[in-house]
Amino acid sequence: MIRGGEPKKFSRAVWVTIAAVSVLLIVGLFNLSNAAGYTGGDFHRTQMIWVVLSVLVAAAVTFTDMRFFQQLSPAIYWLTILLLVLVLIFGRDIKNAKRWLELGPIALQPSEFVKPALVLFLARFFHAERNPERYTLRALLRPMLYVAIPTALVMLQPDLGTSLVIIAVGFSMMFFEGIRMRSILILLGIVLLLIPLAWQLDIVQPYQKERVRTWLAMSGAKDIKKDSDRSMQPEQALWAVGSGRVLGKGGMQGVQSRLRYLPEMHNDYILASYAEERGFVGSVFLMGLYLVLVLAMLRIAVSARERFGVLVSVGAVAIIFWQVVFNVGMVIGIFPVVGLTLPFMSYGGSSQVSSMIAVGLALNAGVHRGSV
Repeated sequence: MIRGGEPKKFSRAVWVTIAAVSVLLIVGLFNLSNAAGYTGGDFHRTQMIWVVLSVLVAAAVTFTDMRFFQQLSPAIYWLTILLLVLVLIFGRDIKNAKRWLELGPIALQPSEFVKPALVLFLARFFHAERNPERYTLRALLRPMLYVAIPTALVMLQPDLGTSLVIIAVGFSMMFFEGIRMRSILILLGIVLLLIPLAWQLDIVQPYQKERVRTWLAMSGAKDIKKDSDRSMQPEQALWAVGSGRVLGKGGMQGVQSRLRYLPEMHNDYILASYAEERGFVGSVFLMGLYLVLVLAMLRIAVSARERFGVLVSVGAVAIIFWQVVFNVGMVIGIFPVVGLTLPFMSYGGSSQVSSMIAVGLALNAGVHRGSV
């Protein structure tokens, strides 16, 4: 249902969003090419294919009538939930984690696609409720359940990083919707109380607990012994970021990257590799691009005419924003290692397509007018 809704002249926010994403994709491919040079891999060529595919998907999402997504949002949501269940049963086990479904030559990561699916489903729910003041805690149980189901399934894979993003996206949409702060704080308190329970019941896996202990030890917590093996990854990332200094060491000149002290330099720690080569100036430029992108997408959200489009745009912004926050925080030691990609920069087909779907959903609200 590509045709529908009356196209209007692209606003400045739409063009800025397109420009920011385009530059991020170019910078990401260039940086992945350098990372491939360090490791001898060719994953940057594979990523080029995913970038082209994701751009086509984003274009299709942008020019599809938003009413189509509104009508199909329950089916999309429950399909992704089904895929999350299937990945626990039939998923490929890599490094003690089941996160991928093999579909012929393609390895699909359903947890990436549940994020935009959740945004659509929550937007449909809140769109149907015209008076946020009527939201009692009992009424909020439904949207919280919609957030809790994918969160629990993703935690079982296990994937702490994506679980955190899902929760953050859900609360962001509730906050924007105007739900009373008291209700949000109570719900947030319940989530925080569940953390020690998940820890004691071993829902949080042993290696994840060790990551948290290592982070606490590196942060100066007393009476917590630092595991040298677990601390290598975050410590090498910090060394790489710091050694880049002001202007960086230049392309293919990163010592931590070249000696392969930096793990996952093409994936979760792509920012550390980039910062070592491009330094503080390059890192500020990169963070500036993300800031411009988020602000432009927010501008689209607040100027959209249809309420459903506004809610979807806010959720799309939240996906990008929180994933950047958690990844950057992990690399510079603010957060423990959570295993999360950096949008448009890290290697990965599913994450790339998912991020571009989020961008496409935001652009949709800025391109179409209708009666949703």
